Amino acid sequence: MQLPRTLTAAFAVVALALAGCGAGGQAQEADSSQLVLGNNGDVLTWDPAEMKEGAVIHYAEAVYDPLLRKTAESKIEGNLATEYEYNDDLTELTLKLREGVTFSDGATFDGEAVKVNIEARKAGAGSASEAARVIERVEVTDPATVRLHLSEPSPGLLAALATYLGYMASPTALAAGGIATTPVGSGPYLLDAGASEKGVSYRFTAREGYWNREAFPFETVVIRPYEEFTARYNALATGQIQFMYGTSDMVPKAKSDGLTVKTVPGEWQGIILQDRAGEASAALGDVRVRQAINHALDRKAILDTHYSGFGQVSTQTFNPSSEAWVPELNERYPYDPAKARELLAAAGHGNGFKIKISFSEGFMSPLVPIVTQYLGDVGITVEQVPVNGFANGGLETLKGQPAFMLSFSTNIPAWTDVLNKLTPTSLWNHFGYTDETVTRLLKEIPAAQGDEQAALYKELNTHLVEQAWFAPIVTQENVYLFKPEIDVTMQQAQLMPSLRFFAPAN
Repeated sequence: MQLPRTLTAAFAVVALALAGCGAGGQAQEADSSQLVLGNNGDVLTWDPAEMKEGAVIHYAEAVYDPLLRKTAESKIEGNLATEYEYNDDLTELTLKLREGVTFSDGATFDGEAVKVNIEARKAGAGSASEAARVIERVEVTDPATVRLHLSEPSPGLLAALATYLGYMASPTALAAGGIATTPVGSGPYLLDAGASEKGVSYRFTAREGYWNREAFPFETVVIRPYEEFTARYNALATGQIQFMYGTSDMVPKAKSDGLTVKTVPGEWQGIILQDRAGEASAALGDVRVRQAINHALDRKAILDTHYSGFGQVSTQTFNPSSEAWVPELNERYPYDPAKARELLAAAGHGNGFKIKISFSEGFMSPLVPIVTQYLGDVGITVEQVPVNGFANGGLETLKGQPAFMLSFSTNIPAWTDVLNKLTPTSLWNHFGYTDETVTRLLKEIPAAQGDEQAALYKELNTHLVEQAWFAPIVTQENVYLFKPEIDVTMQQAQLMPSLRFFAPAN
């Protein structure tokens, strides 16, 4: 089977552009006081309650501090909340707050500010909303202490408080209602609106008096969105940016261009078969059809060619280092077109069927024709539905789509993946589908701990693979390319390393 190599072909064009330093400007000299990041896309809102997971995290981290933070190994430590402690039954979380912190508009960071922010997240529709549902009440016991009262234990709560749920915005700005267009936080930088242009470049300047300045050594941070990988690489090679999330195809050229290449296990790529009840696509309502789709994909060939071997074949949507991972599940769907056709025939689709598959234009464009060809070989005709920019939050476009493709995060703890994709109200479960087994396990997992909890996670993962809720292809190695004048510490289980992990090389 001849695999399309769209991105490789595009690189020939990029190489010509680079030879003349075209497509956007001449190479620029390094400035050790400034960090310039190439981002996967634009920021659609500055409201932490509406932000979606992914590369947008760099925009958020520039202006907002989280209550907690993740280490490079994805362990949780204090930040704006210096201490945290659960009660015995894990239904109350007490946070001790850092004192003397203010927001950029002069408002005070205290327990009331935390309460206002968490209540705003609960009312939002972003990545924080699912994690926030478990918080029934925020009790301010004194200005430096808050207690979160939970409806049930939540294994992913601490991780959520280290990202979107925990990003603190000025309570004054939240009350005024302008936070979506004008960020006001307690973070390390201020957005320089006068030196920024929406969709083109965002400039942030160091905030005077910030409490943790040593963790953010750059005086200025610039974020430039590029949805096309080739345009982003062109900008990196010509010195217009210093860092980007790349692809495995880029590695040989990046090394020859003198760029630093680092990788970390992370995203899974494939298909979310979200219409499992067959509402928009009747065929997907039959588990045999979903299993057929999994058997139709030659994961090893795709890994070796499209991903240049950067990753591992996978049928799972959890992080390989998480408690949910079951290695033998990756053998569940060997490439078997005959088996796929047999399953389709048994489901009443011996003559094939048509299905719409949405995808993030630019970001996933090279992979889509490969998947389309494999599914076509077993009689499944794919109608490709490109969506511009939903990697950065345009999820409304996906609500009626039976299936879609994107690069999806894998998290530690695994409960974060549960909240993102598996509950009836998850951001990536737009049809609200569930079944009895998933419903039961989602109640049992939070109440368990240790080995018992790990066993329940594995049971859940096994069930999802057997029922083919998804059609993953690989758990890929995330590829990061950057200029030698900066250094970047790799971070587990996060699409983009946090801004704290960027520093001048020397």
